[in-house]
Amino acid sequence: MEDIFSYWPWLLLLLPVAYLLGWLKGISFKKAESSNSSNSLSSDYFKGLNYLLSDQQERALPVFLHLVQVDNETIDTHLALATIYRRSGNYDKAIEVHQNLIAKPSLSAKYRSKALLELGRDYLAAGLFDRAEGLFNDVIKNGFYEQQARQYMLDIYQQEKEWSEAVKVTRSLIQNGDSTLRSLIAQFYCEISDQYFKKGNIKQAEVAAKDALSYDSDCIRAIIVRVQNAVALRKFKDAIKFIKRIEQTDSRYFPVILPYCIESYRELGKLNELIDYLKSVESHHANLSLMQGIVNLLVEVKGEEAALIYIQKQLVLRPNINGLASFIELMNKQDNFAENSHFQKLQKAVEHIRQKNDLYQCNKCGYTSGTLNWQCPSCLVWGEIKPLIGDMNAKN
Repeated sequence: MEDIFSYWPWLLLLLPVAYLLGWLKGISFKKAESSNSSNSLSSDYFKGLNYLLSDQQERALPVFLHLVQVDNETIDTHLALATIYRRSGNYDKAIEVHQNLIAKPSLSAKYRSKALLELGRDYLAAGLFDRAEGLFNDVIKNGFYEQQARQYMLDIYQQEKEWSEAVKVTRSLIQNGDSTLRSLIAQFYCEISDQYFKKGNIKQAEVAAKDALSYDSDCIRAIIVRVQNAVALRKFKDAIKFIKRIEQTDSRYFPVILPYCIESYRELGKLNELIDYLKSVESHHANLSLMQGIVNLLVEVKGEEAALIYIQKQLVLRPNINGLASFIELMNKQDNFAENSHFQKLQKAVEHIRQKNDLYQCNKCGYTSGTLNWQCPSCLVWGEIKPLIGDMNAKN
C-alpha cells in the first residue's frame, strides 16, 4: 500500500471542495435548512477524509459514492479520490468510482468525457489495453480531452508494438499542434522499416525509412537504416553516400555502420581508398576510434607489419581497450607468445575487460548497455541512448 503521505496533494484538493460545497449550500436554501444540510455534507466529507488519512480506503469509498448522489458539485472530489486509488494500485476501486460517475444522468458532457478518460487510464494502468483503447476512442468522439486521449492511446500502441497505429495517432497529435513529436514519429517509421526488412521486403523498408526522414531529417537511426537497405539492395554507392552523411550528422554512430562501410568499399574494389577514408574520419573526430577496423583492413591489404606500425602510433595518441587487444593479437602472431603463460593471462584480462565494456548510455536516466537500443529499456524514452565511446567491435 502506498504511503499515505504521497496522497497529500490530492487530499489538499478535497478540503477546499468541502468548504466550497458548504458555502454553496448556504446560499441555495433557507438559513436554517442550509445550516443543517451544509453541516451534514461537510461532516460526510470530513468523515471520508478521516478514513483516507487513517489509510482506511475501503471505508472511505462508500462515503464518497453516497455524496455524488447528493450533490453534483462533488464530482471533482470523486475524480481526485479515484486518482488516489489508481496511484496506490487499487484499480478496481478507481474503476468503481469512475463508473459511478458515468452512470449519473445529470453529468455534463465535459465531465462525462473526463470520467471516461480517467476510466480509460484505470484500464490502461491495469493492463487492459482493449478496454482502455475503446474508452479513449469514445473520449475523442465526444470532443473533450481529445489530445490527452490520443496521448494515452499512443502509450498503448507503443507497449503493444503496433507501429502503424502509433504513426496514425502521432500524426493526429502533430496536426493538432504538437510539433515536438516529429522525432518520435520518425522512430515509429524506423520500426516499420525494420519489420519490412526482416520479412525481406527491402523496397517497403526503404519507403518507411524515407518517411522517417521526411519528419526528422537528422534522425540518425533512419540514416543508418538507409545504409542497411542500400547494402541489401547492392546499391553500394548509395550506401557510401549515407555513411558519409552519418559522419557529418553524428560521428559517434560511425562504428555502428562500419561493417556496412567495409562491405560497400570491398564490393566496389576500393579497400585502399577505404583505409585512407577511415584514417581521415578518425583524425577529424577526436573522440572517435576506428583502430580495430583499420588494423584488420591493413592486415588484409598491406600485411601485419603495416598494421603494427599503425597501431603502435595510434595507441600513443588514442589509447583504448580494443586497440590494445588488437595489438596483443598482432604481437602474438609476430613473436609467437602462445607458450608464454604471463602473456596469455594478459591477453585474457584485456579480452575480459573489452567484453564487459558498456558502450552506450541513456542521456535521460543513465542506463548503460553493451548494445544499442533505440528505445531505452529503463525510462522508455526514444533516441536518447548515445555511444559512450566511438569504438566498437567491427565484425567484418
